[in-house]
Amino acid sequence: MPHPSGVGTIDDHKRASLSVVDATVSQPSSDGESSRRTWLLRLFYGAQMLLAATLFAVEAPRVSGDLWVLFLLIALNMASERWPISVYGDTYISVGLIFTMAIIITFGAPGAVILAPLEAAAGRLSHRKLDARIATNAALFLIVYTVAAMAYGAFAPVGPDEVSLGMVAGAASATGVIFALTAVLLAAGRALRGNSLSSFWENHRWLVPHFLGLGVIGLSLAAAYVALGLAGVIAFLTPAVMMRLAIKQYVDKTADNVERLEKQNAALQTANVEISRVSDELRQSYDGTLEALVNALDARDQETKGHSLRVSSYMMDIAGALGVEEGSTDWIDMQRGSLLHDVGKIGVSDTILLKPGKLDDDEWTLMRRHPEIGYGMLREVKFLQGAAEIILAHHERWDGNGYPRGLKADGIPVGARIFNVVDTFDSMTSDRPYRKAKTTQEAMDEILRFRGSQFDPIVVEAFLDIYETWVKERERMHAAGRNLKLAA
Repeated sequence: MPHPSGVGTIDDHKRASLSVVDATVSQPSSDGESSRRTWLLRLFYGAQMLLAATLFAVEAPRVSGDLWVLFLLIALNMASERWPISVYGDTYISVGLIFTMAIIITFGAPGAVILAPLEAAAGRLSHRKLDARIATNAALFLIVYTVAAMAYGAFAPVGPDEVSLGMVAGAASATGVIFALTAVLLAAGRALRGNSLSSFWENHRWLVPHFLGLGVIGLSLAAAYVALGLAGVIAFLTPAVMMRLAIKQYVDKTADNVERLEKQNAALQTANVEISRVSDELRQSYDGTLEALVNALDARDQETKGHSLRVSSYMMDIAGALGVEEGSTDWIDMQRGSLLHDVGKIGVSDTILLKPGKLDDDEWTLMRRHPEIGYGMLREVKFLQGAAEIILAHHERWDGNGYPRGLKADGIPVGARIFNVVDTFDSMTSDRPYRKAKTTQEAMDEILRFRGSQFDPIVVEAFLDIYETWVKERERMHAAGRNLKLAA
């Protein structure tokens, strides 16, 4: 039989595998509500115990038949309940239902009411606890078994002389009553405690095959007694014992598998922590590499580092506005590409790079090689390959008149299209050796003027949405002493 175990206040019975019931009581909204629930629970369990006592007084004296067989079946039931099989922590199952069904079929309600308190005591002994819960558990069992015996009696006679189809219908009915009525009484107690019933069926439906299987074996045991007498009962103990062993082996095997999986999961978690540590170290190494490259630029042109950092910040603002997911591969490529966009200037001579005036045509030809130089430097570095593509295209124009490849519109990488706008904005609002900075308003007007020719119109729209935020940020940087000029 399913094994009782404690669930909370008065009855604490968690019947069999019905023991998965959550006994946590929700917090009452007031002391008055708590008191009302306490009285309702006392009334509920008190009524159960009164009804059970009445049924016992009426039915127990009527017991008849071979009492040696009755007490043998009771002893077998108690042994099953005394040593149940633990499932899922504090949930227990046993094969006691086999002997309960045999008693109901052979001795009816009188035999069942004698069984109930003894089974309750055996169940509490399985937890090494003898307390008042025995009485509440006994009351529940006694009520459930009496009703089940009545359900069986509606289809077949108690203590039959021969096996009949009516016994099958009666046993099925009794098994259903035991499951359903136990569930109803447990649910009622749960509701009175203030607990939710929404998950009740989800927690207990797995027991239906368990009850049905044991009910069928119980019917077979009763049929063996009808056909062979006490010898049939003894002979049929083998299937019951094998059933118990099979369940135990299955549960133990499952527990072993769960334990092994838990160990593997723990090992995976440890490995994941180590991988995360290594990944963090690699990321730090990557960041160090980027910092070294930017510092190399800064060593030649003191403006470059500040420009690269600002452009990188602006670029990620627009990338986020355009729906690029932060932390994604595209996001990281754009961040690195914007930071290192001018790395190719390492290959440009100082006379050109630091010239205070405008460059002539030959000098511009050499200067325009820096995207290809930067691409050539980074394309073989695996974690910078995506950034290298942005660096190669960061001077391409929306209308196809850019360099070095003359890419047009959507043929230009998204990161490069974003970069074209933010680089122009920052360059125009920063001082250069050959000119003074424009105001932020003048820079915005210039970008709007070349929307659709030099710049991607969609990127410009995103720029306009963020523009005011950038102006405030540049004011803050200007106040900190940066080389910037704002609109009047």
